[in-house]
Amino acid sequence: MKIIDRYMLREMGGPFVFGVLAFVLLFVSANILFRLTELVSQLGLSLWTATELFFLWLPSFIVLTFPLATLVAILVAFGRLSGDSELVAMYAGGMSFRRLVVPIAAAGLLIAVVTAAFNEVIVPAANRRAEDIVRTATARAGGVMKEEILLKESAEGEERIIYADRLDVQSGELLNPVIVWFQNDEPVMITKAKRAVWRQNRWEMFDGANVTLDPERPVTLSFDTWIANIPTTPREIATRTRAPEEMTYRELRAYIGDVLRQNKPTVALELKLHHKFSIPFACFVFALIAPPLGMRSHRGSSSIGMGIAIMIGFGYYVVWHYLSAVAQQGAITPFWAAWLPNVVTGLVGVGLILNVRR
Repeated sequence: MKIIDRYMLREMGGPFVFGVLAFVLLFVSANILFRLTELVSQLGLSLWTATELFFLWLPSFIVLTFPLATLVAILVAFGRLSGDSELVAMYAGGMSFRRLVVPIAAAGLLIAVVTAAFNEVIVPAANRRAEDIVRTATARAGGVMKEEILLKESAEGEERIIYADRLDVQSGELLNPVIVWFQNDEPVMITKAKRAVWRQNRWEMFDGANVTLDPERPVTLSFDTWIANIPTTPREIATRTRAPEEMTYRELRAYIGDVLRQNKPTVALELKLHHKFSIPFACFVFALIAPPLGMRSHRGSSSIGMGIAIMIGFGYYVVWHYLSAVAQQGAITPFWAAWLPNVVTGLVGVGLILNVRR
């Protein structure tokens, strides 16, 4: 790496860290602290639990700050170099503006890759842990937890819907499971039990009953132990019932496939799928548009240049939300709703770079 490359990266390093901290504080004050205060008052969370939730929710907001921090960092770096006439000295030494953008664009791409990996590995795990803590605290506080559809699936012409109060993946246990069995889209039997345990690749149910739904002769058969012919493992059930924010890209894509097989709409899920990479990639497109804006900001007021860049960053998210709403109405595909802001911003950035003569 050449000296000029290291110098340019060092110039944006400090502002990048500052930008991350500033935007994290903004998001934290607007979202996390408000939600924590609400949960503490409702569930009586301890200081330790509230602190743990704070740090578990933080990663999902950090991902949103990286593109904005990249934009501000590059703007500040080029604004200072331009304002102190260091860019003029570099031009006099034979360095072109496009050459100066190379390490910045490379840094933006690297930040995008790191952000995508962070969003894929850290964020889903942290969100899952946070959700488990909230559910446990709700149960301890005596709160009413809604019965949740854990799974709806079809196999060999038979459909079933599984309900349960709780699923413990580690022990492979369902609490108060209820299974509704269907044939030809008609419910034919309901199975209720106090608990079910995954043993030897099958679900063993305890202390329950099978109720046949024959309108002429309904029959209830109680049992101490009954084997349910359901091949779905506890981990598969957990994966399919997580919120999209708790899934990795691969898990969410598999879940979308399951929802499609049930002939249900998947636009919202597909948007979240594409956003897992389109948002991190914004770091790279902002690295293209920020250098020419930072260089030009000194010609007028530096605060004007900063304001324009901040407006571009937040404008990006406004357009992002708008296109997501348009996609849910069917006017645009989820792919283009997620990636079009990047395409447009990247093209504008390339055009501005090519327009710089030096």
